[in-house]
Amino acid sequence: LRKDFIFDLYQVYESRAYGADALLLITAILSQEQLKELVSLSHSLGLRCLVEVHNEGEVERAVLSEAEIIGINNRDLNTFSIDINMTRRLRPLIPQERIAVSESGIKSKRDIEKLGKWGVDAVLVGEALVTAGDVLAKMKELLS
Repeated sequence: LRKDFIFDLYQVYESRAYGADALLLITAILSQEQLKELVSLSHSLGLRCLVEVHNEGEVERAVLSEAEIIGINNRDLNTFSIDINMTRRLRPLIPQERIAVSESGIKSKRDIEKLGKWGVDAVLVGEALVTAGDVLAKMKELLS
């Protein structure tokens, strides 16, 4: 997953050349036209897109872009506060045939279980692993 600020078609070609399988598209920084073009080009090159959303309007835009994977970021971009309940609020707006990912603020197996009950298909865990003293032990804890 190329986790970067992708906003130009060149970056999609670059991602493929670097060997990425997927790339992150942040709905908040893209116009609807840009989002659709980036998703379309990515798919034509065999790349999958994780289209990140933060609110109801962005979910609608992501769905219209034909994104297969929609990531709900639980972090407020203005305050950087985290509210895992963002996923609970936004998940019902994502069609069942799309893959729903919960991002940010996932720290425990209990969080993952809760997200599963809310219909999430996958989680993106970063900070909990990066700040863990023993990454392998933390992964085992999350996956147990």
